[in-house]
Amino acid sequence: SKGLTLGCIGMGKMMKGHLGNFIQRDDVEVLAVCDVDTTRREAAKKRVDEAYTKKAGEARTGCAAYNDFREVLARKDIDAVIIATPDHWHKDISVAAMNKGKSVYCEKPMVHDISEGPAVVAAQQKNNVVYQVGSQGVSSLGNEKAKELLKDGAIGDIVSMTDYYMIGPVRFVPR
Repeated sequence: SKGLTLGCIGMGKMMKGHLGNFIQRDDVEVLAVCDVDTTRREAAKKRVDEAYTKKAGEARTGCAAYNDFREVLARKDIDAVIIATPDHWHKDISVAAMNKGKSVYCEKPMVHDISEGPAVVAAQQKNNVVYQVGSQGVSSLGNEKAKELLKDGAIGDIVSMTDYYMIGPVRFVPR
């Protein structure tokens, strides 16, 4: 393999886009996909194998499909993992991956509960690996403009906000 080798954990909607980007790159190789849902897992494996077969011009079926993320983490030939599981799994998989020496890209939110954050930070520092959290939507131009409008009171005075990394749900007093 040339370049970065990846394992993809959680083969739902968010991972579909990530996987599509990674299998097009020549400097990345997806070696494993993982999901507890057999249909998603097998569809992802098929997608990877078909993409690499088309690129190589010959049959490539080297992408492994796993039900248990720990099997992906046990592979010494995988450099990094992409985590796009339900939120309550983010901390456990992130920490386990970093403790196996893997770099991690984890979909937002980083953790299910803020009290889980220090364990992720400690694992990153202890293992000196790359850890990145997806935050594409947070810094999009639309969100930036909406935050500016909210701050300027364009829709009224904000009286409560229940989600710190998205615009909604926000309650306000209309002008």
